[in-house]
Amino acid sequence: KAIGEVFDAYAKTCDNLGMRAHRLNATGYSMGTTFSPNWMDWPMFYHGNQGIAEKNMGFFLHMILMDSDSGIAMCFGHTVLVTDSGCERLSCHPLDLVVR
Repeated sequence: KAIGEVFDAYAKTCDNLGMRAHRLNATGYSMGTTFSPNWMDWPMFYHGNQGIAEKNMGFFLHMILMDSDSGIAMCFGHTVLVTDSGCERLSCHPLDLVVR
């Protein structure tokens, strides 16, 4: 399947929950050999991207929600490696909410 379908699933979920105005138009990118100030590498996860995730490709998948009115944003993400059976999460941190 095309990686644009990953974005479409994310966008549909956000939109169905009334969060359309708060989501970005991409939800991840390939991890390659780029350097600061831009560490994102092609292909990116956005609507219509026909690129295919293949075995041994690494991606950073992120979900960012922004509230422009308050200036607050929330983001969580994981680094994954594409395998024969799907993907393997390489990130070690949990997705638990951090409250301080």
